[in-house]
Amino acid sequence: MIRPFDWRDLTLLHRVRHRGLCLDSQLAYTRGPNVLQYALLDMLNPGRTAYTLVLRPGAQASIGQVLLPAGRNGAHIAFISPAEVLEDKDGVELLEALARAAGEHGAHSLIAEVDEDSPGFESLRRSGFAIYSRQRIWQRKPDAPAAAGRAPGSAPSPVWRLESPADTVAITGLYANLVPALVQQVEPPPANHEGGLVHWRQGELLGYLGVNRGPRGVWVQPYFHPAAEDPEGLLAQALEELQDQRPRPLYMCVRSYQGWMTAPLHDLAFEARADQAVMVKRLAVSLRQAQPALMPALEGTLPKPTAPFTQTRADRRSDAGRQP
Repeated sequence: MIRPFDWRDLTLLHRVRHRGLCLDSQLAYTRGPNVLQYALLDMLNPGRTAYTLVLRPGAQASIGQVLLPAGRNGAHIAFISPAEVLEDKDGVELLEALARAAGEHGAHSLIAEVDEDSPGFESLRRSGFAIYSRQRIWQRKPDAPAAAGRAPGSAPSPVWRLESPADTVAITGLYANLVPALVQQVEPPPANHEGGLVHWRQGELLGYLGVNRGPRGVWVQPYFHPAAEDPEGLLAQALEELQDQRPRPLYMCVRSYQGWMTAPLHDLAFEARADQAVMVKRLAVSLRQAQPALMPALEGTLPKPTAPFTQTRADRRSDAGRQP
């Protein structure tokens, strides 16, 4: 039986909290795969942006959770614990229940990020998830060597600054130009990145870094326009802007459509951490139906001519025959 999480499941949560699989990479790398805090907040949050389900009984009791950010129509699987449940039919049933819960609360799609060699990959495919993109997670450790500066006398360094509300339209436009249409159908433009960085040049936005900071690391989602000059120099300067006093690793999530960043990241002491498939299950289908448009000005009336009619030759002969 699958039901919502409640206080009776606290002992189960404590028992499996370190055995789970986190399918939201940003969450895993910035806050860790510990499921305890999110499940407890789910019980206390009246808005319920997190939905936690429990499978009992079964081959093994398990817990799953989806996150639905406010103002978005795409949900994300946060975790499933223990991870071994995905290897049997109970895991597929739990995935189906999580998809139903997300759909019932307004989500149009359910996203999961998973290593392709993970046991959860095949379970996701059996549950109707399909790959719509791939990504590589790059890690730069806190003790990595500093990025090399520019030589004296070289061209001025590009400038990064914190994003502001005035940049929103330009960020959305950059996203629309870079991200494939298939991905845009599922993943909305970046939003709510208060610490994001923007790079403008000659009145055009050529670079944006969405930044999310957590106790375990800093997550960066890059968007670079092909016209951006010296991308390695841009990244090197961005590293200086992203430095803080806490020794946390920096993670860069590079999607397959920006694979050119591999060489610059290698040169900046980044190491490949994981190759993942970004999978989605659609929970809603768009239906197109013709709808007649009403025109109140014409409804219930007869059209009146606004210009004189032109008489034909036959009309003129008919008029002449009627004259006395």
